[in-house]
Amino acid sequence: MIYIVGIGPGDKKYLTLNAIEIVENSDIVVGSSRALKLFDIEENKKYILTKNLVRELKNIVRSNKDKNIAILSTGDPCFSGLLKTVLKYNIAKKEDISVISGISSVQIAASRLKISWEDYHILTLHGKEENRKILLNLIKNNEKVIFLPNNLKEDVKYLIDNGISPNKKIIVCENLTYKNERIIYDELKNIINIDFSYLCVCVVK
Repeated sequence: MIYIVGIGPGDKKYLTLNAIEIVENSDIVVGSSRALKLFDIEENKKYILTKNLVRELKNIVRSNKDKNIAILSTGDPCFSGLLKTVLKYNIAKKEDISVISGISSVQIAASRLKISWEDYHILTLHGKEENRKILLNLIKNNEKVIFLPNNLKEDVKYLIDNGISPNKKIIVCENLTYKNERIIYDELKNIINIDFSYLCVCVVK
């Protein structure tokens, strides 16, 4: 069985009991070095993914058909996570997969800001440059949006270059649940001059 395990936004305390149990009972645990550090796993069970993620996952799955494999996915696997990748590239068949839900960074951002995320359009730009246009149109129509940027500075510049006011307010939630977490309330024009990590959730009201 292939388990795609949601591991939450980063801090160990946001792991679910189900995720911990599945990982402990799997024969092989696959993930980034950061993800693997969240668990107490025997070294011989670990497999650290590099940049050749799709090729590596295919090799692992095909070479271990008789074993239980846990693939660690940041946040929740069903939103900007590894479920889509596994299915899109035929790494495993749907009937051979079990998805273990996790807590997403979107949920954490909503809780930090004390907003009801059901009132927002939720969008990811991770590897989806075409979604910039959707984001642009939503903001032009004064819709509330929560989005995961691909490259925050470039995404903000795109919005400004295509008619969004540089004075438009945005909230950037960075490194949620980590020790260096920060939440910045500012205007688009100022965000371009601030350095951010890849781990951001943005909110436009």
